[in-house]
Amino acid sequence: MTTRSNLNILYKAVKPVPKLSALTKKTLKKLIMLEKTQFIELNILFCNDNFIKNLNRTFRGKNKATDILTFYYETGRKTSLTGDITISLPTARRQAKHLGHILEEELKVLLVHGFYHLLGHDHLADDEYRKMQRKEIKALKLV
Repeated sequence: MTTRSNLNILYKAVKPVPKLSALTKKTLKKLIMLEKTQFIELNILFCNDNFIKNLNRTFRGKNKATDILTFYYETGRKTSLTGDITISLPTARRQAKHLGHILEEELKVLLVHGFYHLLGHDHLADDEYRKMQRKEIKALKLV
């Protein structure tokens, strides 16, 4: 049985950037291969601070912009990946500048972070944080 997969890259309240779309596809393909998973439906949404602030308020009760929000959708299949990753481009740009690297590097960091959230990893407790951080560091060396 073949599973049909969809990767959608969307832009809301920001101008589409083709090179970021290509980077996103390339990064996610490498992550999927690294973790030996398959995806069924992934939506990557690039937006502005106001849009992500509204999502953050609605879903997390936090009335502020953030860099990334991840929404996982249960499929009942342990090796499949279905969900949404929403990234604020203005916040990503500010973070890249603050950290001294280019936007593309910051987007890789955010995509890797969101990807591991979709796989069920979290960073609420110290041990979970360390486990997720180890996976992210390893993945960032490969993407």
